[in-house]
Amino acid sequence: MAFLLCTSPARTEELPVNSYYGHYDASQKKPGFPSASLTGPKTENWSPVRPAREYHLGILLPHLNDSYWATVNFGIVSHARKLGIRITVYLAGAYTDLGNQRSQLQTLVAQDKTDGIILASVDYEKMDPFVSEADRAGIPVVGLINDIYAPTIKAKSMVSFHEMGYKAGEYVMRHAGEIDFTVAFFPGPRESGWASDTYHGFLAAVAAAKTARQNVTIFPPQYGDTRHDVQQMRLDTLNKTQFHGVDYIVGNAVAADEAVSYLAGHRHYHPAAKIVATYLTTTVYQQIEKGLILAAPSDQIISQCRIAVDMMVRILNGEKAGVDFPFRASALIPLITTDTIGSYEYENLFGERGFLPVYSEFRPPSSAGRPRRGQLDYHEVPATEE
Repeated sequence: MAFLLCTSPARTEELPVNSYYGHYDASQKKPGFPSASLTGPKTENWSPVRPAREYHLGILLPHLNDSYWATVNFGIVSHARKLGIRITVYLAGAYTDLGNQRSQLQTLVAQDKTDGIILASVDYEKMDPFVSEADRAGIPVVGLINDIYAPTIKAKSMVSFHEMGYKAGEYVMRHAGEIDFTVAFFPGPRESGWASDTYHGFLAAVAAAKTARQNVTIFPPQYGDTRHDVQQMRLDTLNKTQFHGVDYIVGNAVAADEAVSYLAGHRHYHPAAKIVATYLTTTVYQQIEKGLILAAPSDQIISQCRIAVDMMVRILNGEKAGVDFPFRASALIPLITTDTIGSYEYENLFGERGFLPVYSEFRPPSSAGRPRRGQLDYHEVPATEE
C-alpha cells in the first residue's frame, strides 16, 4: 500500500546548494567526502521540479526514535504532497537493524513496485549489494542524509558530516581561546559513516586551530546507537575519575540533549563543562534557546529532503544526474549558537509544530505496507489510500 498525497503547486523559492557534477566513481571516494571523480563544489540555486506523471516512491529511514528523523519524515511527506506523488515509508527500527532495511528495500523492489527509492542507509557499505539489486531491476536509488559507498547509487542529497564536525570543532576552538582544555566526544553509531565523519572533522578543526603551546586532550570517542538509553550509558562513563573535570562534551544530538540532564546531576564532577552538538534537532534547538547547549551546525534537514525527492523526480522524468542536475547536492551549513539562534525560525528548520510522522508497518512480504498507528500514536495525514 501507499499514500496518495494531494497535489498542490511546487514551491517556487530557490535553495542555495553546493553542487557536484560528473560521473560517480565510488573507487575514488573517501568516507566523509564526495568522490574525487566529481567536479565541485559549485554554489548555485536548486530550483523546483514537477513530475511528468504520478510516481510512487519508497522511502527507507533508520527510525523515528528522535526528533531528527521526525523532521526528515516531515520534509519528505510535505514535499511529496506538494508534488502530488505517492510514498511508502518504512523504518528499519535502529542503526543496528541492517536486516530490516535490507528486507524493506527488497520488498519495495519486488512487491511494492515502486518507481524509485530514497535511502537513508543504516550502514556506509553493507547496503551496497541491495542498492545494486534495485539498480538491476531498473529502480533507481537516491541517497539521503547518511552517506553511502554504493557504486550504483544514482544521486545523493547530503551534506558532509566531516564538515559538520569541523564546524563544531571550529566553534569549540574559538570559544576556548588559547587555554588548555579537555573534550569528551560522543559521535553516534560506529557503522553509520556520519558518526566517524563528525569525529574526524572535529579532530581536523582542532589540529588546524590550536596553538603550538596549547594542550587539547580529546578522550577516546564513545560510539553508540542514538537511542536515548544508549547515549545515557555512554555519558555515564564520565563518572570515572580519569574523566572528571571535562571542559566540553561534544557529540550527536541525542548525546548533547542527554548531557544537559547528565550535568544537572553530575556538575560536581564537571564544574566547567559546556555542551556542543554536531548537528541540530528540535530538542537541541530548544536547549540552545535556554543556553544549556552552546551551539550546533544545521544540515538543513528539510532542504535535504526536498532535494532528494526532486532528484528522484528528475531521474524518473528522464534527466541524468551529474549532467542535467548535480549528482550530489549539499545544503549550506549554518552554525546555530546562543548568539545567533534568534535569526533562525523553528518552522524554517523543522517544519510545522505538532506534525505526526507518516509511515507504514513492515510485514514481509505479503502484508507489508499497511498503514499503522505506532506505539507513539503516529497517524496518517489526510490521504487517499490505494
